[in-house]
Amino acid sequence: MKRVARIAGIALMLLLICALLGWAMMPRWQSSPYTNHIAVASSDPAIMPAHANIAHEGQYETRETQLSIDVGDGEQLPAVLREPINAPGPRPACLFIHGSGTSGAEDFGDIANAMASAGIVTLVPAKSNDDYTVFHRDYPRFANEYSTAMDVLRGIDGVDQSHTGIYAESEGTWIATILAAKRHDIAFAALTSAPVFKGREQMAVAMSTYAHEAGAPQPVIEDTMKLLSLDFRPFGFQYADFDADDYLRSLTMPVLVSYGVYDTAMPIEQGAQRIMRVAASNGNNAVTVRYFAGNHQMRAGKGLFAPGLPLADGYTQALENWVNGVAAGATVSGWATPQVAGATPNQQYAAPRRTNSDIIGSLGVLIGIMAAAPILLAVALLLGCVALVQSLMRQRSLQDVHMRGKRASLRTVPPAHAHSTAVASIAEPCWGMGLVMIAASVLLYGYLAAVGAAAVFAMTPAPRLFDIGWHVLQVIAIVVMLVCAWCLESMWRSWHLIAGARRAICLLVTAAAVCTLLSMAFWGLFCWW
Repeated sequence: MKRVARIAGIALMLLLICALLGWAMMPRWQSSPYTNHIAVASSDPAIMPAHANIAHEGQYETRETQLSIDVGDGEQLPAVLREPINAPGPRPACLFIHGSGTSGAEDFGDIANAMASAGIVTLVPAKSNDDYTVFHRDYPRFANEYSTAMDVLRGIDGVDQSHTGIYAESEGTWIATILAAKRHDIAFAALTSAPVFKGREQMAVAMSTYAHEAGAPQPVIEDTMKLLSLDFRPFGFQYADFDADDYLRSLTMPVLVSYGVYDTAMPIEQGAQRIMRVAASNGNNAVTVRYFAGNHQMRAGKGLFAPGLPLADGYTQALENWVNGVAAGATVSGWATPQVAGATPNQQYAAPRRTNSDIIGSLGVLIGIMAAAPILLAVALLLGCVALVQSLMRQRSLQDVHMRGKRASLRTVPPAHAHSTAVASIAEPCWGMGLVMIAASVLLYGYLAAVGAAAVFAMTPAPRLFDIGWHVLQVIAIVVMLVCAWCLESMWRSWHLIAGARRAICLLVTAAAVCTLLSMAFWGLFCWW
């Protein structure tokens, strides 16, 4: 009974420590529901200037020309130029800027060709993917390359240099704002699916929405907030802190902001409101906002990754009419259609004002803690094999001594029975704890991976299943803690009877247990309230 009481006392102490650590690791911010919804004046997303006779989609046949753009350092980027045939000049022109999901000169073909058929010259250059990875993205370098492409477009015969602007999607809108800050001859900017906020702030909106729609329990949603709070610098990811606010002030030209109402990755209302507010603070009220029944790629469907979907109804027509209207001189009051119109948006979560971290502030530290446990257990297993070989050799040596009749020498070593009992009392809890920790870690990270996959790939929501899985993991965490308490109590009782490699194994397994419990505390498995 005394031993059971000791184990229970150790387990309670560990539970208290881990629960306090779990509370201390909670982020000091959260992604809250968005309530300041934008007022949509009309359900019709069409854009028409009040007093201008403009060309419309399909009015002209188009031709394509393959170009090669020299962006320096011997690098040539392919590009596709599309022009309206027999359209009177000079003609407005538009440079396309890629987001994270596209990079080829053939991308945006349907949009660029539709614009060309409405009398607008379009240029789609490929995006250089050199040093463009998940870990690193050099937006200023891309802005320089697109600036070179802009010069090429402005130099095309028949292009109206005073009405040459840009079209950018998603991540490309960050590049567009840098480009706008770099040069002041951009006549207009059409920004589609713009993140607007810093990367980690925008991801707070996306991950909160994804996790909620996948049916993830609230603790898992809070875990995403913890991850977004971390310092990513050990692995790159500096672009997560791209200062979007600073560059928004460069939008002094007419701006068209377009979002798909099925886009759960972007702050579709908050972003439009911020662009209008920042532009107005700089004296620019020429911001038009349109919402379409489309997804992040402005395709007519809810699937983020679904290929082959058509463009949202009315999207290219609104885009072309706006560009041609701006080129025809339509001012803030020169439109027959309202400033904000289209499908009614419903942004679920707000982009946070801050994303400060908790007591684990670095992604590198978190990964180190998570990786330390299996590494320490692997080293302990290796030492255990060495200790086993040494023990077998020692027993064989003792048998040889006994066979030679040198019994007196056995008095200098601990009794074999006491030694083997001590070894058994340590080995069983240590390896038992190691197996339990490995199994618990596999289940935890497998569960998190399943929730992440369901969120990102928009699988069928499974709130009941995920909720049950989370509570099962919490029970497993308590089992791990009880096994740890049993192991620690066994070590304390038998510590004086072991030495050498066996003491090292105990220390390694204890360190692995600390890392495992700390990981579980980070993921909130001990926060039952």
